[in-house]
Amino acid sequence: MSSDFEEGLIRALYPVRIALADVVATFDRGRATHPRNEGFDQGASYHIERAEAHLSDFKNGDKSEQHLAHAATRLLLALEAAHR
Repeated sequence: MSSDFEEGLIRALYPVRIALADVVATFDRGRATHPRNEGFDQGASYHIERAEAHLSDFKNGDKSEQHLAHAATRLLLALEAAHR
């Protein structure tokens, strides 16, 4: 049986879990289409530019890709690159 705190935390983190599931799925698809890791080991600026392009496409109504998931993924890659 979980505590009220644990149940509250689970409810509070629900949006994060949904977003992270989208990011993980985007990573999985990316690894499948880029098996040699091309593009993933770029610097933070590269990933930020790609994220901005996805955000722009999303704002412009482009529905050809899941642009928000791609942008979030690129921002996480930029964050990781900044730590290298």
